[in-house]
Amino acid sequence: MALDPTIAEQLSRARADLRMGLPVVIHDCCGAALAGAAETLDATRLADLRALGSPHVAITARRAETLKARAYDGDLARVAVPDAVDMGWIRGMADPANDLAMPMKGPHVSLRGGGADLSRAAIALAKSARLLPAAVLVPVPDGPALAAAHGRWRIAERRMLGKDELCVYERRPCSPE
Repeated sequence: MALDPTIAEQLSRARADLRMGLPVVIHDCCGAALAGAAETLDATRLADLRALGSPHVAITARRAETLKARAYDGDLARVAVPDAVDMGWIRGMADPANDLAMPMKGPHVSLRGGGADLSRAAIALAKSARLLPAAVLVPVPDGPALAAAHGRWRIAERRMLGKDELCVYERRPCSPE
């Protein structure tokens, strides 16, 4: 129907949600995660993410090198979020502006194994929203059901034209390409 938002409009809504500090569901055929921008997420939403599972911060390999965190996934690092840290720690992981004022953020526990595609897609979405290239993710068992239950946008990550692209959709299954 012509009144439904286009894919580009849905992607714009997902970017706006991230800018406002709201997480979005990102999924592909292998799994799903609830992802929020590290720059705009607040403490209440971090607590909600922790209630769903063990969150991690996805940062670029360049930022990981600065923080002395291991980038096992090549172009990014997935760093476990310790239970005792707050949003200040997460923002410090994402934003280099205060590195000299707060130099000690480690030691970091970088995640190994499992796919990094959802983290890669979350970083790409944050960058496309003009936010710092860092995201807080928590794996969820059924992304589409969570999105439907909480009114979140669902975003499927796909490989297109040899590079990562984001495709927002509604009520269509993710098909591997």
